[in-house]
Amino acid sequence: MNGASERTRRYRVLLGERLALEIRDEPGILVSISAPPPPPGTPPVTHPFATATFHLAEVEGDLGALLRESSDLDAFLEAVARAGYRIEPVD
Repeated sequence: MNGASERTRRYRVLLGERLALEIRDEPGILVSISAPPPPPGTPPVTHPFATATFHLAEVEGDLGALLRESSDLDAFLEAVARAGYRIEPVD
């Protein structure tokens, strides 16, 4: 985040009309609704600048790779847009 605002930014990432990812710019966990939960005692997958829920199994790997390769949320959103996804801010 650029420090200009204390407000958490939230976005939906869509593939066509289908929701692929919901993301916000704060450190947190990454959740997949298509994968089973981790076994008991296994820590959740965390990320240093994003909290996200993946909704489409077929693009989860691609979006996860873009997230891992990005230095911050803005870089991730730019990469997602270049890859053909649509981004909608959430108020």
